[in-house]
Amino acid sequence: MESWPEIEILCRTITPRLLYIVNYLASVLQVGIGVKPAPAWEIKNSTGTGGKITINYARTLVEGVFNIYPSGLLGETGISKPEPGVFKHQEQIMLFPAPAGFDLPFDLLSAAFFLLSRYEEYLPFEPDEHDRFEADQSLAFRHNFLDEPVVDQWVEMLKAALTKKFPGLRFPEREFRFESTIDIDSPWAYLHKGWLRMTAGLIKHILLFHFSEVRLRLAVLWGKQRDPFDTYDYIRKREQVHAFHSIFFLLTGNKSQYDTNYALKTRPFRELVHYLKSVDNLGIHPSYRSNQDAELLISEFEEFFRIVGKYPEISRQHFLILKFPDTYRHLTVMGIKKDYSMGYVSYTGFRAGTSQSFKFYDLKAEHETGLLLHPFQVMDVTLQQYLGLNPEEALNTIDRLVKKVKKVNGTFTSLWHNESLSDTGIWKGWRIVFEKMIEMSIMNYEL
Repeated sequence: MESWPEIEILCRTITPRLLYIVNYLASVLQVGIGVKPAPAWEIKNSTGTGGKITINYARTLVEGVFNIYPSGLLGETGISKPEPGVFKHQEQIMLFPAPAGFDLPFDLLSAAFFLLSRYEEYLPFEPDEHDRFEADQSLAFRHNFLDEPVVDQWVEMLKAALTKKFPGLRFPEREFRFESTIDIDSPWAYLHKGWLRMTAGLIKHILLFHFSEVRLRLAVLWGKQRDPFDTYDYIRKREQVHAFHSIFFLLTGNKSQYDTNYALKTRPFRELVHYLKSVDNLGIHPSYRSNQDAELLISEFEEFFRIVGKYPEISRQHFLILKFPDTYRHLTVMGIKKDYSMGYVSYTGFRAGTSQSFKFYDLKAEHETGLLLHPFQVMDVTLQQYLGLNPEEALNTIDRLVKKVKKVNGTFTSLWHNESLSDTGIWKGWRIVFEKMIEMSIMNYEL
């Protein structure tokens, strides 16, 4: 049976920020890491005895141990305006540069903390039309590394540097994973809306001379054609063929300008939920307005319970609206254990610099929480509407991202909607993108 290394980090002071990033490194390296405060003389006399690898996280170099320079960010409390000092070393993007002589050319711990904590999203920024922090506001976008899983790359760099300094040292190998997630904003395009809404929609398209839409609508209503948004059997078939499961997120807020799940109270919707939960996981899709209304959020959780039969433990924000730290605080109070909102609407890539799940650190309260954040790298709407890509271009983008995630043995997570798999209207030809994405991830398909 192989034994893995134990790592001890010696530092001047143990802080909640330092403990958070050490816990993160322990989880992704899959080894035990301890932290010990030590005065300078004790660090100088520690050479990694007792079967432990010693990391000196101090500004004084010590022979025989692994030295990482502390920039000071992890020793601070409160929110300031840190200067990460973005630079490239041997083609690798890094933050918080270190003086010469240290085993890493940057403060890896502070760099990872800055991105994982989403520190920059607590600072003043120019919000988009939905009051969101968007990609173009981020450090990663401004310095052209949004499409790089830099935190994952830094972890691989740390492993390589440790094994170089301590020959024979080995770490457990992670495996690449694929995770499929589907948002259901509108369960059907035409069905189960009630005669008044169906008639109004039909008249509207007649008056606008959208006769192809009229023909399709009538064919669906007369039972001659499947509703275009009813793609659930198609998704289930892909799951069966490639042996994976999806997470479906249900919008349970009442209808409003940006919340369109009109079918909540209907029997067909409950039957759909029963069909989905028989195989896949279900999560809640808190509505657009739930960020401003705590009582509304509670009512949506109650509605989820009435429909599904249990309270949700998984969530993704509708419109990906995140307010730090309020959104995650509210979700934690409601019992959410995993959230899948960590990604941008306008660009693909790595919002927190990683493909791996990580705990939410509440920067205002200065403590690590139990809420696990699962970042996604690509969304259908981003590819087609925000970036204006055609299916072939979208596949090229996905291919690049999948390869980068595979290189660090991370988790590639995608976000699709049931309607984008309809193969009709603006989504004509996009099913092949979904299918090839799965093959790239699961079957090592090459473009």
